[in-house]
Amino acid sequence: MKRKKRIKDGLMAEARLHVLFLVLIAAVCSSSCKKNERREESAKIVDEWTGKEIRFPENIPCYVSGLETFPEICDEYFHKEFKILLYVDSVGCSSCRLKLFEWKQLVEEADSLYPGKVGFLLYFQPKEIKNIDFLFLRDRFDYPVFMDTGNEINRLNRFPHEELFQSFLLSGDNKVLCIGNPTLNPKIWNLYKAHIEGKRIIEPKIFTTTKAEKTVHDYGSISKGSTYYADFDIMNTGNNPLVISRISVACGCTRVTWDKQPIAAGLSTTIRVEMTPDKTGPFNKTVAVYCNTEGAPTKLTVTGITIE
Repeated sequence: MKRKKRIKDGLMAEARLHVLFLVLIAAVCSSSCKKNERREESAKIVDEWTGKEIRFPENIPCYVSGLETFPEICDEYFHKEFKILLYVDSVGCSSCRLKLFEWKQLVEEADSLYPGKVGFLLYFQPKEIKNIDFLFLRDRFDYPVFMDTGNEINRLNRFPHEELFQSFLLSGDNKVLCIGNPTLNPKIWNLYKAHIEGKRIIEPKIFTTTKAEKTVHDYGSISKGSTYYADFDIMNTGNNPLVISRISVACGCTRVTWDKQPIAAGLSTTIRVEMTPDKTGPFNKTVAVYCNTEGAPTKLTVTGITIE
């Protein structure tokens, strides 16, 4: 029991350090005083929520591919050994905040690594359900979600206001093991996996180097609703295999495909960026490639102007 408690305490401490590190990297402060205030505020949130029990409202409609389904289809996700809860309110750009493409990657990875062990509880508070339906179809997202139009889950739990702190790894009895949005930084996802596997995080020690033929692609003038492609060739210029762990996209209108296998030294791989703009005007989107290089992530950019 003492050993289990030490492991649990160590994981909680590590969770706090990783989230604080993420916040400090993401935040740009004008003074050391503001940085200290930010650090203290983040530490307070982590301490407050770690170990807290999440309460779930009843009778929230469950949707699959934008169509309302029977509640029992979604009930099974509440009975998993581990649960990952995402809450997204109606503030701001739905496509950017939902990050359906990236959550789809995490669901597929979790199902592969831990079959039957992890359930994803995705609670959305959409302004209009028809807008979410469009995103489901566009991103081919067919995992069940809960359309909480009344914001009931937030009324029960009073989640933190920041997007970073609106995602949680839960135990089987709905206690918070870790707080942090894994789509915002791979370190959070690694922390989630460490909890699920019951071990401490081991950061990769084997690095390599890469060279990109280009890091910017200009689509020029493209039509709204049509799909366009851009290929980025990345060469492994180091002595160790290149492993791309995840690729983060700027918004839902951008999708990425790449080779999931390690790339041997001296060989190249192609990252294909698929762009389907849903609004007119100029755009400048960043694609962040997380891999085992010292300077990761490698950032790729697609630009252009969307017309009707």
